[in-house]
Amino acid sequence: MDTPESDGPATSLSTLKRKRSVSGGSSAVIPAKRLCFIAPNRRYDFDFPDSVIYYIAKNPTSAKLYKKSVEACRYFFWKNPILFVDFLVYKNNEMKADFSESEHDICLKNVPYKFWVNLTLQNQELTTDEFLFVTAKTRRVCFIDLTVVNRDGKEIAFEKLVELIPEVYSMEYYFKNNDKTITAKSVKELLKLPQLQNFIEFRLFYVPEALDIQIFFAHIKKSRGMFQFEFAGALSVAYQSRLETIIDEIIETQTFDYIPPFIYYPEMGDEKSHELYEVCRENDFWR
Repeated sequence: MDTPESDGPATSLSTLKRKRSVSGGSSAVIPAKRLCFIAPNRRYDFDFPDSVIYYIAKNPTSAKLYKKSVEACRYFFWKNPILFVDFLVYKNNEMKADFSESEHDICLKNVPYKFWVNLTLQNQELTTDEFLFVTAKTRRVCFIDLTVVNRDGKEIAFEKLVELIPEVYSMEYYFKNNDKTITAKSVKELLKLPQLQNFIEFRLFYVPEALDIQIFFAHIKKSRGMFQFEFAGALSVAYQSRLETIIDEIIETQTFDYIPPFIYYPEMGDEKSHELYEVCRENDFWR
């Protein structure tokens, strides 16, 4: 399962509620065998080598790019068929896909295609096994007040959660109140994960000050990813000072060989927040 650009959890949730109310909460399922596509017996001639086109077809970097490729040429679908899903519905020990064009869920059992889905987990407590099942093959995720526990019931650390989603390249994560999954060693452990280099977007909200922002900022300056940190309230004066130093460095920098991260904390002044916003905007943050 892969994940497309999302309008956000609120929009997705309201859309789901509207669809459910229209359909009367029906649990009807369209069998997988009704999904059938036939590849063509023809050769396409491209201006680029076949190996390049094949790589592009097999490795789309975003839902938007994949859609444009398929609209331009059906070859890209035949080589890498992906269906776009509004929601995944898990009930009665079955995973079903919810498409906007249908009032029914489509059973995913034995469906030979990949799916691009909006994956948002909010106010959920899952075991690691459940988490691995739900997030398998996802690329873009949003986690809000999420708790993932080992089989002994102990909550796993934030860096362990990131380790469990190696194919994700875009993540929004909202920490819980009084979150204890971040510790002084979390950033060092995160930097050991090879997938951290693959993130295009890495956005953290309500971040506790246990996060070692100085070590993380050093990593960002060697990365090509887009990073965002919005901190929880009641930060210590010492931590605010560390944030100020980083923010001032970003604002005073003339040219960047990395995408400057957007950083915000409640005690931050409006003027400085606007300055940082403009620097980020001018350097591909909101691309």
